[in-house]
Amino acid sequence: MKKDWFEERWNSIEVHEEELDKAITNGIQAGKKETPNKKHWKLPAMVSSAAASLILVSGLVFSPITEVLAKVPLLNFVYDEISFPVGSELFNKQLVTELNETATSNGVDVTITSAYYDNTLLGITFKVTSDQLSIEAMDRKNSPQAGYSYYLFDGDEQNQWGGSMSQLKETEEGFVGAMEFQQRDQSIGEDFTLPITFTSILGKKGTWKFDIPIEQRTPEKIKINDATTTKGDYSFSLHSITKGEATTIINYTTTRPSNGEDDHFNLDVVDAQGNQLSKRNIGKTLAVNETNGSIKVEEQSLFTSTLNEKDDYIVIHPKVSRDEFDTIQPFQKTPFEIQSKRFGYKMVVENVQMNHRQLTIDYYLKNVNQEKLKKDNFLNFANQIKLIRSKDVIAEGDGQAQYEALKDDSLIYGNNGKIINQGELHLQSTFKLESNFDLKEYSLMVPFGIFSSNAPIELDPIKVDISSW
Repeated sequence: MKKDWFEERWNSIEVHEEELDKAITNGIQAGKKETPNKKHWKLPAMVSSAAASLILVSGLVFSPITEVLAKVPLLNFVYDEISFPVGSELFNKQLVTELNETATSNGVDVTITSAYYDNTLLGITFKVTSDQLSIEAMDRKNSPQAGYSYYLFDGDEQNQWGGSMSQLKETEEGFVGAMEFQQRDQSIGEDFTLPITFTSILGKKGTWKFDIPIEQRTPEKIKINDATTTKGDYSFSLHSITKGEATTIINYTTTRPSNGEDDHFNLDVVDAQGNQLSKRNIGKTLAVNETNGSIKVEEQSLFTSTLNEKDDYIVIHPKVSRDEFDTIQPFQKTPFEIQSKRFGYKMVVENVQMNHRQLTIDYYLKNVNQEKLKKDNFLNFANQIKLIRSKDVIAEGDGQAQYEALKDDSLIYGNNGKIINQGELHLQSTFKLESNFDLKEYSLMVPFGIFSSNAPIELDPIKVDISSW
């Protein structure tokens, strides 16, 4: 079984209600057969930080569908109702290129109606017309959740860009949709066209090919000298800020210790008016230089907010979420201890009990600072403990290698974790078992990284003068 490292870390992020935590855990258990990225430093093409109210499916973001709306100027409707914030901002600034390119297949017309580009973000809108289509097709089994499917370039998975797509929405002029992609490089050529092929529309198979012309606008870029903040083994050095019409890109270098390859720098950026820039993709890896004592990473972060011309400075607040791969240890005679390899956390297992195909593990946590954590973090920990078949454990293997080596039945996931006594950090994890389960064949897999990643290290903020803009 292969397991995506990003999903594992995503599962570690705190939520604020016990019921929501349980729901998320149940959902995680239903989707454990995801395919991982092959190397930790190869980040996914895009992870949207602003996707809390959207549905994440296969790396894409879908906005919700609503009822048929009255006829209004089509592009106004698209950018007001179903496009994304950057597209809407550019449309309001009259910086969207209107298009009218149509492809026909199997009685269905697809028309590209507009395109835009800003600071690595590239978006399109389109219209679908046919008397053979119905919005109800989206509810059919195995139908694409957006109502359509497509690929970029030649269709090779390695050439696809991460992005966002709206569901199709019905209007009096046909069905409309919007898509937005983040390119892998920060610039595109003068005569760049985006090759996109739609392969199904509302259950109708076909081939609708386009080479969409993308109009460039040169963003403003300011290089920064001598802007570094350091705390312990961590440092953040700002190099440049690129101002788009609706976005902002920040390029910088981070340094972390040699055992911190799974650590992540997060950025909060606040303008002179006290407004925080909206995050889109934080910490995209551009280059990595590993030495004996540290790891230096060139990174880039994209914000879907532009800098106000009236602002003469911004303040950047770097934070580091430290992480480590789960600690794996065989069961022993109780009581026994399991210790974090990196942070000194301890789990003291007091009792292991099997009853009616259910395994219950009763334990205490030590060396965990409760003041920096919330109840949800401890519930998440209790729910994320796993059983791993001992013969499938890779000795001294890193996290990604271990997950890639797993078989479909290598792991057993916990459910209904409990806090017995918050003050004493007394917790309990339970597992539902098959009839042929043998405890001697399994080890515990303990996610201590949940605690460190939810208690970030805050570096001193950097105030950046942007008055030259």
